[in-house]
Amino acid sequence: MANYYMGYSYANLNQHKKAIKNFKTAKINGLKGPFVVLRLAQSYTADKQTEKAFSQLKILDSLNVGFYNQLDQPAFDPLKDDSRFKKIKNNMYKRANPCKFDNNYRKFDFWLGEWDVYSQNQKIAESSITITNGDCGILENWRPNGSNGGNSISYYDSSNKKWKQNWVAGGGVSHYEEPKQYSTGDMQLIAKGNGPWYRMVYTFNETEDTVRQTQEVSNDKGKTWTLAFDGLYKRKQKD
Repeated sequence: MANYYMGYSYANLNQHKKAIKNFKTAKINGLKGPFVVLRLAQSYTADKQTEKAFSQLKILDSLNVGFYNQLDQPAFDPLKDDSRFKKIKNNMYKRANPCKFDNNYRKFDFWLGEWDVYSQNQKIAESSITITNGDCGILENWRPNGSNGGNSISYYDSSNKKWKQNWVAGGGVSHYEEPKQYSTGDMQLIAKGNGPWYRMVYTFNETEDTVRQTQEVSNDKGKTWTLAFDGLYKRKQKD
């Protein structure tokens, strides 16, 4: 580690040839990990050894790190217009933000927005649906007229390849999970328990830009369902 810190000090003094020598020695002595590779790439760039800088950046990329923000440092300004640099940075950005680029996490995006919610042609609530946590979750803020509201967090669970939702309100907590197969709606979520089961069905009408949400109740563990709620989300008009 001594050579690494010596190299870091030389780099801060803009003595990059000495920095390179110490970083290389640190690697020879067994120092592993992305930071020594990153520092070498920076010093090679500052020393105008462009191809050697790209050699280190390719190694950094192969380590499957998400250091895209490290590549925004001024030290890399001489490389930023090079297509190779842009590709490496894009690879790192995707690793740091996996949910943005996996279609499984985008299945519920039709629900995002600011909504007025109607039932039987009467406005009953407002609802704000926002994306959160690096585009990995969908947060619901339900605000009904004249009563306490509630919140939910919905997310794709890659371990079992299902969407899940945790709902919290004054009446308690419910845990919903996407069934393996369903033929109606763009999203279904079911809450099972010792008592009644609940099924939420969300259907997006792209032409009218609305979402229909129904809640059904089953007292026979999903054999039959009875409609308990039928709501229509209409997107709020922008001022």
